[in-house]
Amino acid sequence: MRMLLTPGPVEVPFDVSIRGSMRMISHRGPEFSSLYSDLLHQLSRLFEVEEPPIPIPGSGTGALDALCGNLISPGDRVISISCGFFGERFREIASRCGASLEIIDVPWGESLEVHHLLEALERFPNARAILLTHNETSTGVLNPVEDLAGSVPKDGPLILLDAVSSAGAMPCLPERWGIDGVAASSQKGLMAPPGVGLVWLSKRAWSRAQEVRCPSYSMDLKLYKKNLTDAPETPYTPPVSLYAQLLKGVEIILSSGKEEWWKSRARISRALCAAVEAMGLDLLVKSPNRRSPGLTAIKMPPNLANGVRSSLKGMGLQVAGGQGGLKDSLIRIAHYTDMDWPEVCMIIGSLWRALNDLGVRADVGCALETANKIMSER
Repeated sequence: MRMLLTPGPVEVPFDVSIRGSMRMISHRGPEFSSLYSDLLHQLSRLFEVEEPPIPIPGSGTGALDALCGNLISPGDRVISISCGFFGERFREIASRCGASLEIIDVPWGESLEVHHLLEALERFPNARAILLTHNETSTGVLNPVEDLAGSVPKDGPLILLDAVSSAGAMPCLPERWGIDGVAASSQKGLMAPPGVGLVWLSKRAWSRAQEVRCPSYSMDLKLYKKNLTDAPETPYTPPVSLYAQLLKGVEIILSSGKEEWWKSRARISRALCAAVEAMGLDLLVKSPNRRSPGLTAIKMPPNLANGVRSSLKGMGLQVAGGQGGLKDSLIRIAHYTDMDWPEVCMIIGSLWRALNDLGVRADVGCALETANKIMSER
């Protein structure tokens, strides 16, 4: 038995997995146009947007590359507010597009707050764009993006959002929130294999894209947009099977009722966090309303993080370690995929066993009882 609990790629549901064995079809025929049209429609439903997110071959990093490459020109002043490893990667991508960066860093484990953004806007009133991370995978922080976006004037800088590890697992509603650009991917909250990035632009961002010469042909979103007809097609060969698998992942979320799906991810997160604390461990993110519904970052006793990961792997559970300066002090457990009490119980019990084998005593009974109370909430 093996269960993949890393924050991407994630365990792929069976129905998504078998979609990958579909017979290959031409990307220049009616079958693909129908598949592509369905995918665009279902993604629009998930994100609650009028114009669909555009799937592109690549990873979440590729989607961020496309987002920056289509909206940032050399010399543009860009505000980057980061609270972790992937916020820093977002700014590096913008830097390679020639952006003049204004950097604000928040300590890892803490979230971005409205006052950080207001201070940045006051200091840099001529910024062309703001880079935000929705769900910081390196720390398990969920940033209050709706509040952050709401603090920016309507005619202010473009708000560009890294939703790579949030889309699917929690609300990500860019039109409603006033976001201008979103980058996401297939292999986390959307429960498909890696290989598809997603990019969405607001009307304001599309206007800006017309003024920017994208340095990459393959990531030029204008080439995609002109082919979004009644029989849509891509400008060049897409990963056809991955598009089919991504469509199935989105359909699973929508058929469950996306609001209920999002509530269930949050409930699993609360249950696991409560169980971890009942075992006497500390969570990296102290504020409960800033903890990610998609993954949980757990602080390990000194020098035990790698041992716990190794022990869990021996039981068939593959989890992630920390990143950057937290590399040897955290384990990160993802809960993006389709799971419920049996899987949560297995995770808690396995974590207790790993700690016990390393000489750390914890009350697994209390942990399970605490988690069960939360999982029983409906």
